[in-house]
Amino acid sequence: MINGNNSEKEKAIDDEKLVARSKNGDKTAFEILVRRYSKYVYTTAFFMMRDCHEAEDISQEVFVKVYLAIGGFRGLSSFKTWLRKLTVNTCIDKIRLKSKTADKKVSLDSMIEDGNDILLYEFNQNVEKYFQDKETVKEILKIIVNLDESYRIPLILRDLQDYSYIEISEILKKPVGTIKTNIHRARKIIKDLLSEKQ
Repeated sequence: MINGNNSEKEKAIDDEKLVARSKNGDKTAFEILVRRYSKYVYTTAFFMMRDCHEAEDISQEVFVKVYLAIGGFRGLSSFKTWLRKLTVNTCIDKIRLKSKTADKKVSLDSMIEDGNDILLYEFNQNVEKYFQDKETVKEILKIIVNLDESYRIPLILRDLQDYSYIEISEILKKPVGTIKTNIHRARKIIKDLLSEKQ
């Protein structure tokens, strides 16, 4: 169990130092990186895959990939940007293998009730940026997680992960015009469903 003082010390160490130490075989530094970003990776995977077990599997897979590849990480982007790319690409690979993620209703409530509100923190900030409404953030996230895959994935990449339209087009191998149309439709669906609830 990590005590409070260790947590404070961990926060004071920036990612660059932890990455440098991890490259030199410092397992403690790598473990701090895993603790720092495990919720971020899990949340991203959950929204893309809509399945808690798959999100856990992907989280483990991503950090194994990080462990194996960190020696070759050149620092051309931040560690978090690199990790985000690894997470998104791992999810996209899984989605392609499955062809379609299961058409099922997914509830965020159990995730939130389990004390995982913090998981949604960064997503909350981005949702507020696009929808400018703090009160309905959870409602918006509940709608997003249940959108059809063709709308959900590009919307997550754009509005929650800050990828550009061109980057999303490259990741999903779809024309930029299609990406823009699907994101526009996804935002409209969200706004329409929110207005119905008011």
